[in-house]
Amino acid sequence: MKARDVVTRGRRDSIAKDVARLAGVSVTTVSRVFSGKTDVIPKNTQDRVMATAAVLRYRPNFLAKALRQGKTQTIGLIVPDISDAYFYQIARGVEDVAQTAGYTVIFANTDRLPEKEQACVNLFFDKKVDGIIFAGGGVNDDNHLNDHAWEGMRVITIGPHRLPFSAILVDDGAVIAAATHHLAAVGCRRILCLAGKPNWLVTQRRLVGYRQAIADAELDDDPALIMFGGFSQGSGEEVTRAAIDRGIEFDGIVAFNDYAAIGAMQVLREEKRRIPDEVAIVGCDDTPLAALIHPTLTSIRFPQYEFGRAAAEMVLGQRPDNAEPLMFSYELIQRESTTRLG
Repeated sequence: MKARDVVTRGRRDSIAKDVARLAGVSVTTVSRVFSGKTDVIPKNTQDRVMATAAVLRYRPNFLAKALRQGKTQTIGLIVPDISDAYFYQIARGVEDVAQTAGYTVIFANTDRLPEKEQACVNLFFDKKVDGIIFAGGGVNDDNHLNDHAWEGMRVITIGPHRLPFSAILVDDGAVIAAATHHLAAVGCRRILCLAGKPNWLVTQRRLVGYRQAIADAELDDDPALIMFGGFSQGSGEEVTRAAIDRGIEFDGIVAFNDYAAIGAMQVLREEKRRIPDEVAIVGCDDTPLAALIHPTLTSIRFPQYEFGRAAAEMVLGQRPDNAEPLMFSYELIQRESTTRLG
């Protein structure tokens, strides 16, 4: 036996004796509480032991206890980009539920890259997390994850995925259809669509809504009006600039997220094109920035925090796990970017 092991064991024995003395119980009782063997120990005694341990600033090795029980009391949360306000609101919902239940959340960013997402999944399996939550839609039809051995892992998806797990969704097609109809209602005829990458499932589903709304409102159905990019401000600037440089005419913009919309607004300001009088614009996600920029941005609001809460409750078995997706509603919040006076 190494000297370090002797010292560690000796320290634990000493702490157990101190806790027992201050709590007025036996060392055996303290050991049982620390190891989770509490079936024959009254609840008030358990609480007194743990309160005493807290006074002594001693935290029992819960990881060792969890491994013995086959649980690590951890949840893995996979997000494309935690700096995106959409995802940190989801993360807060997950963490609030997890912390209340005594669980820890481990975050991993993928940048929507299949290889990074696969690496995150492998890491979480190595860490023996009790469940995995995918926040954000799938990439490449989730082909990189199809053959993964998921047995024994609790998995919940937020957003469109091909994975065969419990899902939390909004109707992405209806979301963008509502945004496009709103632009038509304020007088737009040629609506530039700032989509995500073509291989993102959320892009594919939202494009269905855009095209359907264009047809329903009998607007100009010009394939050149669909611009593929990303969900960053820089991407919004880039594709809007490209549309202008190509001579594409438009009097409205529907962006698949707020950051891309804000990037588009920056380009329109540089081009001296007045918002909303010359170009009306709608974003998606209703991040806090939407109400802070000038002009304020009309956007589609989702209950992101509730997405996160529901996902965590599913992982922990606090919410029924249905075969059908759990659908949430959305709301169009009109602000200055589509409020035309004339």
